[in-house]
Amino acid sequence: MNSRILVALGCAFALAGAASARAAAVSEADAAREIESLPTQVAIKFGDLDLASQPGSEAMLQRISHAALEACGASGFSLPDYRWAVKNTTCYRGSMDRAVADLAAPTVTQLYELHRQSAASVAASN
Repeated sequence: MNSRILVALGCAFALAGAASARAAAVSEADAAREIESLPTQVAIKFGDLDLASQPGSEAMLQRISHAALEACGASGFSLPDYRWAVKNTTCYRGSMDRAVADLAAPTVTQLYELHRQSAASVAASN
């Protein structure tokens, strides 16, 4: 099976117990700052999608969105209000922007821009 993977980079999200080998030689606060500065990476498989088609591009945007949510601190188990809040962060928007740009698939990019424009219109009307 052709398995292509895109990595979505999110804001730093330190996980408990994730310490580097260097952390033992520095203070606890310095170690925590070092870990928090690392971006979270989430792999996205898309070898099964036709990114030139609208349905394939929509599915890819959904996968990128789920990965960006995870990278920025939300998950499928998070409360809907929390997921909504994460979607309104610079972490999420930056992760989406970077992942779509890195993918370099014209149909996905076009759909993403349309989604962003419609979201901006809704926000402006509120």
